[in-house]
Amino acid sequence: MENPIKQMENIKQKPEKFKLIAVHKENLENNYSKPNSELSSKYATIENKIKDIFSDKEQLEFYIKKENPIFLEKFEILEIIKTGSVGSVVKSRYKLKGKKNSSDKLIALKFINNIKEKKQNHSEIIIHASLKCKNIPEIYGYYKIGDHSCIAMQLGFYGDLDNFKKKVIKRLPLSETLICYILGGICKAVFYIHTHNKIIHMDIKQQNIIIDDYVNIKLTDFSVSLCYKDMKKIKLPLVGTCYYMSPEVLRKDTIDASEASKIDVYSIGVLLYLLAFNDYPYKLRDVDSKNYTKILENIEKYEIEFPKGFDNSKTFLNLLKNCLNKDIKKRYNIYQLMKDPFFLGCQIILDEKEKIYNAGKFVVDLMVDNILNFNQYIQKIDKNNKNFL
Repeated sequence: MENPIKQMENIKQKPEKFKLIAVHKENLENNYSKPNSELSSKYATIENKIKDIFSDKEQLEFYIKKENPIFLEKFEILEIIKTGSVGSVVKSRYKLKGKKNSSDKLIALKFINNIKEKKQNHSEIIIHASLKCKNIPEIYGYYKIGDHSCIAMQLGFYGDLDNFKKKVIKRLPLSETLICYILGGICKAVFYIHTHNKIIHMDIKQQNIIIDDYVNIKLTDFSVSLCYKDMKKIKLPLVGTCYYMSPEVLRKDTIDASEASKIDVYSIGVLLYLLAFNDYPYKLRDVDSKNYTKILENIEKYEIEFPKGFDNSKTFLNLLKNCLNKDIKKRYNIYQLMKDPFFLGCQIILDEKEKIYNAGKFVVDLMVDNILNFNQYIQKIDKNNKNFL
């Protein structure tokens, strides 16, 4: 399969507004089966918004048949996993060449709208295709469909972290054992993109973390990521998800390149706080998600507080304090975070995972906080470190 980056060099985008073109009835009868003819008469005369096409499986298939019919000879569309403002993620699987049945291999198809922010969407494909890390989903190919790009990539068997919480774990807040395990996977991905590629992810959140069938944690969605290679100073753009944005991003500051990983570390801190307390720090839940000025005011006004009634270790709370420090000079970078005692406990959990060999059993153990060696380790750290909170 041709390298996605090389494919990008020959692509010419068409920025005009997308419309489903009306198709004559006689052409439809010649090219599609009766059900599709009925579908075409329903949708062909309607100007559909992008989000409408990508929230309905039948509309999506009709759009693909019109723009790139060969695509559906390669992939079977199963279901739409999630829809966003610029496209959607679809569960699919390869079709076996020359056979009626599809393969058993499930994949994710991420459709990206190229009408708006063309440069940004191209950047995502180029960035993601360059990353080779076990904690980042593998890319299998790149395709062009009308005004959209499509990335075929590794599917998260358990979905994203939000889905994993709601449909698998079914209990909030999460145990520190599970939080530590999730942290381990995220940090390895972040460490990789900063040290090997000089990339700030800029949008770390639970919806951008997927979990595969072996319960591996993977960081995805590089649509707003920023490459800072060869930069000494970085002018931060106002991108990402509001509650996860660091104060420097909200202010659109210029920072030293040496502090780049601290932008992602802050987002990691917000995520961990949310997993532990089912809330956002700095009383952000009370703020309109689109009111960036007020969000920044809250962060600057309030000190980091931890809700009462939660039995959290001092080790974990100390890590949160260092990740969520409002002063970028005092905040952890990714290297310091991966030397923190709480992070180091992840290896104990990984060792236990290797002994179990059963993904389902491992998930259950994480759910019921059954990694006893980890709990004993944290208790020992708490006891020996009087400098913690």
